[in-house]
Amino acid sequence: MPAHYVLDHNFPLYVAGFAWPRSIEVSRLAEIDPTLIRGHEDWEVLIALSGRGDVDGFITNDSRMLNLPREMIALSRTRLALVIADGVGHDALRATGLVMVHLEQVARNTDGQPRIFVLRPSNVQPAVPWERINSIARHHSVNVNSLVADELAAMGSAKPPGTAHTPRVRALRRCRASRSAG
Repeated sequence: MPAHYVLDHNFPLYVAGFAWPRSIEVSRLAEIDPTLIRGHEDWEVLIALSGRGDVDGFITNDSRMLNLPREMIALSRTRLALVIADGVGHDALRATGLVMVHLEQVARNTDGQPRIFVLRPSNVQPAVPWERINSIARHHSVNVNSLVADELAAMGSAKPPGTAHTPRVRALRRCRASRSAG
């Protein structure tokens, strides 16, 4: 039976329409119980969803719930996983992406006990190719200039004059050739 997660009424709808693996089912709160959308506090929604018996978790972007004692006490008395897309505001694309990336792992860790999963985006840090080239050369104990010259030669570019192929660079080339052959 798939793990069944219900989206809060204000969570972006893209997640519900996604083709999830067979081990996961995602529904909208409006489809499960439209009466829970208006006039109910979050703690009441948690208790009601848990009482159904066919819901494993509740997905929301309302991280304020984590600081509300009534909601946390209600969650502790359920069997639900509370999944919070935090740090994305009401950006539908980012919230959807967070859930898409992490929900399979959340499902693997949903065990019928109350759990909290706070999903946060990480910052993407750009890197400069030369940093990686230097790191590769250090890893293989090769002079960076020799490595660059060898790779340029293999790519069909002219090798700068006076650049010799060291034994370590040749060993690196043989290693790379044997990996691509196998």
